[in-house]
Amino acid sequence: MTMREYEQGQVFGSVIDVLEAVSAIYAIWGGLASVAYGEPRFTQDMDLLLRGDTLPVELFVRRLREGHFYVDQTVVRERTIEGGFFNVIHEHYAIKVDFYVPIDPNLLALIAERVYVPFDEIRRAAYITPTGVVASKLQAYVESGSTRHLDDIAGIVRVQGGRLDERRLDQRAAQLGCYGVWRGIWQANGR
Repeated sequence: MTMREYEQGQVFGSVIDVLEAVSAIYAIWGGLASVAYGEPRFTQDMDLLLRGDTLPVELFVRRLREGHFYVDQTVVRERTIEGGFFNVIHEHYAIKVDFYVPIDPNLLALIAERVYVPFDEIRRAAYITPTGVVASKLQAYVESGSTRHLDDIAGIVRVQGGRLDERRLDQRAAQLGCYGVWRGIWQANGR
């Protein structure tokens, strides 16, 4: 483990500790979720979905600041009401954690379906489901065109295989207009 990976693990773990301490309703998604369900790769930050309507903002901000994070309480409060992105940055390591407070019913459903899995040697954390990761990566691919999302999907298909909800993913891919891309990944990765 490199020093940077160790520092990331410490920073990300401390954010999980804060979320759990304040009883936040959250789910890890993005690169860390792809790694949890798929194949290893390096990711620069941690991405979290967060229900804003139940977040105790003052306590959340205070706990983050106690952990040496820069966080703008005004922005956090606004996002918990209106939805959208905010981030926090560890003051010593300059490691960023991105939060997204969704208002989209599809993303709120991903939080509602979250599952707790091991995060590190001492913690469990809430993640969106493997099917949810693939669905969100399909959407990210359509919106950005980045093949990094397709690589993540392929890794998850190789590792998770039959545990994925193929029918649900077929429907979501069709809605997004990327059914052919999705089926190609599914078939090319042994399914």
